[in-house]
Amino acid sequence: MKDRVYIIGVGMTPIVKQDGGSYEHLSNMAVSEAMEDAALSYEGDKDAIGGIWYGSCAQGMLTSQHCIRGQVILRRLGFESMPVVNVENACATASTALNQAIHYVQAGASDLALAVGIEKVLPDLNTLEDLPEIVAALPYMTLSSFWIGSEPDRKKQYIEKWRKEKSEVLGIPYEETNVGGDRSPFMDYYAVKAIKVMKKYGYTQEQIARVCSKTHHHSTMNPKAQYRKEISWEEVMADKPVTYPLTRPMCAPTGEGCAAAIVCSEKYLREHKEIKDPIQVLASVLVSGRARGDYDQDISGRGAQIAFRMAGIKPANVDVLELHDATSFGEIYQTAQTGFCRAEDAGAYCSSGATALGGELPTNVSGGLISRGHPVGCTGLAQVYELAAQLRGRAGQRQVKGARTGMNVNGGGLIGVEEAALGVHILRRAD
Repeated sequence: MKDRVYIIGVGMTPIVKQDGGSYEHLSNMAVSEAMEDAALSYEGDKDAIGGIWYGSCAQGMLTSQHCIRGQVILRRLGFESMPVVNVENACATASTALNQAIHYVQAGASDLALAVGIEKVLPDLNTLEDLPEIVAALPYMTLSSFWIGSEPDRKKQYIEKWRKEKSEVLGIPYEETNVGGDRSPFMDYYAVKAIKVMKKYGYTQEQIARVCSKTHHHSTMNPKAQYRKEISWEEVMADKPVTYPLTRPMCAPTGEGCAAAIVCSEKYLREHKEIKDPIQVLASVLVSGRARGDYDQDISGRGAQIAFRMAGIKPANVDVLELHDATSFGEIYQTAQTGFCRAEDAGAYCSSGATALGGELPTNVSGGLISRGHPVGCTGLAQVYELAAQLRGRAGQRQVKGARTGMNVNGGGLIGVEEAALGVHILRRAD
């Protein structure tokens, strides 16, 4: 990047299935931790932050606060006067918030900026008066609400397309290829993508299961992960089918949580010697999806390519990687797309132990989306929180030895054959 920008503070709540507290409570936990980490007083230094990007996806749907969400929550926490920008970009929301905060500082608009990503899966039942409205809305808030991250007006076309493709690739009757119902429609999207490349490159369900088991093992060492349970690859294979080739442990759960990061200029860093372990931002990239063929370079490949060029490094220089594994197949697919191995080798590579803690490319050491959890509007900053811990040597049992450079890839939404949006960051421990 042309002008140096640094992440000097990060904070994150534990990720929980539900009932994590109010939006104010979750934001307070993450932001106060980030400010303390940045050597800022939560009570006295809020005015030093020159801009805030507040990311959430379902908050408007759950609270009817469709506008000024960030202004409302942050005012209640004592943040006033500075610009607050509300961000929504599907699962890439938090990475988008961070990208915009970084470029705000880089543009010289402020020396300090704050990015926040938050998600809840249920509204707060504060009063009995809320109950009738909430109960009436619950059917919309369930799995069907995932369609808001795609094209709801073309829902039937997507379903028909996936059913047809499953029928053709798997050689089963069209009528038996059920889509949706008891699961997010995105699981069907990932399943169709998986079976196509499995057929082309020879990946196996066992390889996906081995990657899944590895990532669940990582989460047992993360005290902020939603799930912290060991599961063998054999148990993954035998678990409840979601839609072939995916079983339940291979699929990311929804959850609640908040993560935050504070960004500063090089000038601010020089003037504040009390800051410890700053992280330099080598690249911050945001791209949108496009129409393409099934086996052409995808959005994660394009985003990574731009990020590597911006950072002036190669894939071999990355020590720790956080990928958007909405399903465990995603790790295999994105590892190849982002340039860490050849597509034909990705299944064997990722299931060999190469992407495990202690391997040559430790990936999703946080537990990834499938076990750390996937609170949609929070996920990108949760990935960055993990990278910061790793690059500072603060990750405890899951510490990647000698980690100096880290990268996150965070996709969101769906239009056609690929994600609608994608954020990529490359970070390096500052000297």
